[in-house]
Amino acid sequence: MHNLKAVMLVALVALMTTSCLKNSDNNFNQALQNRLDDQALQQYLAFHGILAYRDTIMLLGGDTTYLYYVIDSVGDGDSVHLQDTITVHFWGKFLNDSTFAKADTTSLTTILQNTIPAWQIAVQKITAGGGIRIYAPSVLCYGYYGLPPIIPSNTPLIYKIQLLDVRHAH
Repeated sequence: MHNLKAVMLVALVALMTTSCLKNSDNNFNQALQNRLDDQALQQYLAFHGILAYRDTIMLLGGDTTYLYYVIDSVGDGDSVHLQDTITVHFWGKFLNDSTFAKADTTSLTTILQNTIPAWQIAVQKITAGGGIRIYAPSVLCYGYYGLPPIIPSNTPLIYKIQLLDVRHAH
């Protein structure tokens, strides 16, 4: 449990730090990376026979990407807003189905706006008691910088989230 909390703390700090940085590699093409991620996600979904919703996400600079998700259960509790504190069980996987993080027997509590963009978008689609699977492009996860040594740069990720509780910000 302490290891999971350490990983999540590092992830949150890395996300906050890297989101303020500009991409210094002039050869990096975000639009191309978005297309590559989308192809990989579509292949994963097709191979596993998963029918997912697809949301078009507009990015700064005019690029678009797609977030895929499956709502396992909507839930019957409170709805979620970015400023709310959420408690979840979750696991995170790479497209090769290897797990990089999980809190399925212990819970994780955090403010939704302190999570990666994929979570911020998708978790608001369910209510407390609900569950969702997210198939996210790298730009909505840890992007160009990744989360070394756990998550390489430009890596699409899969999350399964069970929303246990919502505490509204005052």
